[in-house]
Amino acid sequence: MIAMYDSGLGGLSVWRAVRAALPAWPITYLADQAYCPYGSRSREEIIDRALKVGRYLESQGATILVVACNTATTAAITAMREAFSLPIVGIEPAIKPAAAMSRTGRIAVLATEYTLASERVQTLLDAHAEGVQVLRRAGHGWVEQVEAGELSGERTRALVRRVVEPLLGENIDHIALGCTHYPFLEPLIREVTGDAIRLYDPAEAIARRVADLIQQHGFDSQGDGYCRFITTAGDGGDMSLRLPQLIGLPYPVESVPLA
Repeated sequence: MIAMYDSGLGGLSVWRAVRAALPAWPITYLADQAYCPYGSRSREEIIDRALKVGRYLESQGATILVVACNTATTAAITAMREAFSLPIVGIEPAIKPAAAMSRTGRIAVLATEYTLASERVQTLLDAHAEGVQVLRRAGHGWVEQVEAGELSGERTRALVRRVVEPLLGENIDHIALGCTHYPFLEPLIREVTGDAIRLYDPAEAIARRVADLIQQHGFDSQGDGYCRFITTAGDGGDMSLRLPQLIGLPYPVESVPLA
């Protein structure tokens, strides 16, 4: 079973890519909505939650674990790899391809403040963006709007324009999305940028990595592609309402408090 988790619903953008690439594999997706958003929490809190979630998903039969959250990857993936023996896949902003393909030598990265200020992002910049100017911008309020299912309203449109519009005068030609919630706002980003600026969503790269690890470890597909959805908040009703909106399909949602 492929297990995936995020602070909330943003990781469903990765779920879509993994599901498309590996339709026969059962996938369990956990949204840690009781602690969402992670971007406002300390590194210690995020690591503690990551280990709790990881232990729970391992107990449910996870064969491979996808941390479908940039902030959790930044803060906790090292601790998770030390704590668990199963393969763990993290996610990071697609700075490498954006920088490599830039013609203007100027790109932008959109992510949470926590991710943008992290050592992990700085390492990516040092390794892959030499000679490229990278503008870092936080999507303030974007995560909360996606969690609320407000993908196209005027408040969401205003929040997106406030961040993206000033970039139009910066001669950038690529934007790397560094939060799994942000791909759900791509239509609003496109309203501002048009087609002149390319957006990079790392979800398909994560799906390829998962497929490679499955092949390397010789894991069996294990069944019929059953999908399970879990939230750590409430009774699952809100998440049940969001799934058709975000992934186009309804599913029952379980509530599992991880105190």
